[in-house]
This record gives sequence, structure tokens and C-alpha cells, in this order.
Amino acid sequence: MTNNELDEILSLLKPGETVLIEYTQDSPYELLLWLLVRWALDRGRAVLVDDVLDTFPEVLARLDVLGFDLSGFEDIPVVKIGGSRSAGRVIGTIDVDRHSIDFRYYERIYSKVSNDLMLNPVLGFHKLFLVLTDKELLRLIRNVAGFVGKKDRIALYLVNSDVMASKSGGFGALFREIATTVLALYPTERGYVLGVVKTSRRELLGKEVVIL
Repeated sequence: MTNNELDEILSLLKPGETVLIEYTQDSPYELLLWLLVRWALDRGRAVLVDDVLDTFPEVLARLDVLGFDLSGFEDIPVVKIGGSRSAGRVIGTIDVDRHSIDFRYYERIYSKVSNDLMLNPVLGFHKLFLVLTDKELLRLIRNVAGFVGKKDRIALYLVNSDVMASKSGGFGALFREIATTVLALYPTERGYVLGVVKTSRRELLGKEVVIL
């Protein structure tokens, strides 16, 4: 797959969107992240990674072992949310203290990154489904919903759908509801396909690209 093919989907996303990208435990989502970041860097787009519980260094370690070119990744600004391992250029750290996240502090951090539209991959968000109580998780999703419409970024939540489905209470469905666009990475006979599952725009409906 080329960046031009991925551009068929990414170029149609609008500033202020919160995009949910679901993948299964058997899908190569690290490759998808590499393609997303490379797409942005090749176009001079600002990138900010939200790293929940050390997911970013885990992904970079796998990409390095597989031989992917990670040039430029060490300079990507990163907001660490919990965890202890660092990757990229960490510009702020938010403790998951007693299972709470200070979103006001988070907003102050990310607003200083760039005045341009940012591509904002969020990694490991699903891990919070495993450690938060129902009340805390509901508060978290409500806070995420509060960032929809902030036109300085396009947020891309890469989440493990198997982990989300393991949490009872319908929180995965609630997250899908607040997302402006939902994409899914899934295996087919043609290879791993990134397809549009939910959209309110006809020009995105039915779009899909093979990433591997």
C-alpha cells in the first residue's frame, strides 16, 4: 500500500474529528500506526502521540525488530498517560492517580505543541477499560467526548476491540457513538483491510484500503 492509497481516507477526515480505529488482537496495528505517522510526516503535518501505559515504546520495539524505518519518530512529541517507559519526545506526563486523568492539564500540554492541525494518534486507550471502575470509565468517555470539535487536531484512537468487548456495560458501544468516524482493521482474502464502518459523509462511505 502507498501513502496515496491511505490518503483516500485520511484526506477526507475533518479538523475536530474523534476517529475510532478498531483492530483485533491478531491485526498488525503497529503497521497501521507506522503508515499513519509516515503519511503525516511526509506531508509536513504536525503529529502528537498520546501514549497510554507504555504502548508507544512497545509498538516501536516491534517495528524496529521488523525492520521498519523509524527516522523522525524519535522527535514526535508525546504525552505520556501513566507508565514508566518513554519513547519519542515526551512533552508532558499525566499520572493515572487513583484511576483519574487530569484532562485540564492534558489540554494545556497538547495546546502548546503546534498552531497547525495535528494528527493525534492515541495508543493503549483500551488498557484503561481493564483498570477503571464503571463510574470512572463513564467519566473518561464523557471527557473524551468533550474534545470532539476541537479543530486543532484529528484524534485517532487505535483500540483493541477484543479488549473493549471484554468489558461489560456497553462502554465500547458508547465510545463508538461519540466517535465521528469509525474505522476497522480486519483480515480478508485480499489481506488486512482498513475500512470505514461509521461515517456521516457519503464520500467516505464504503472506503477501504489494503495495508498488507
